[in-house]
Amino acid sequence: MTLNRLSGVIVAVFGIILLFWIIPRHTETVDYGWLRPATLPKITATIAVISGIIHILFPSGKVDFDAQLAVRAGLFFVISLAGLFLMYYLGFIIAAPLLVMTLMLLIGERRPLWLFAGIVLIPLAMWSSVELLLKRPLP
Repeated sequence: MTLNRLSGVIVAVFGIILLFWIIPRHTETVDYGWLRPATLPKITATIAVISGIIHILFPSGKVDFDAQLAVRAGLFFVISLAGLFLMYYLGFIIAAPLLVMTLMLLIGERRPLWLFAGIVLIPLAMWSSVELLLKRPLP
């Protein structure tokens, strides 16, 4: 099996784990509202499974393993976990902008307008969409 197909297997398996284990166990069940809490995560997980299967069947391009990029991806993963940890203790309003700022500065973004949009506008839009429009609590 090539690394290209292996990446498709990993994505498909992750989508299946999301669909059958994570989403059902960690999503609140409600009988009100026009959008159930599990709807969008299930759609996204289904797309991941289908995309992974298509990638397994029809791999394209060439995949090379680069240890430096793997370490960088691991660093982003650890920073994201730290952001989730902060979100649990400090709340979304404080932790999300800090997480976005850290990631944007780490990738080298320095343009003030983009930093403002990523650090202030996008977390504010996410918060207002979930809290005000959907009436769902964020941590």
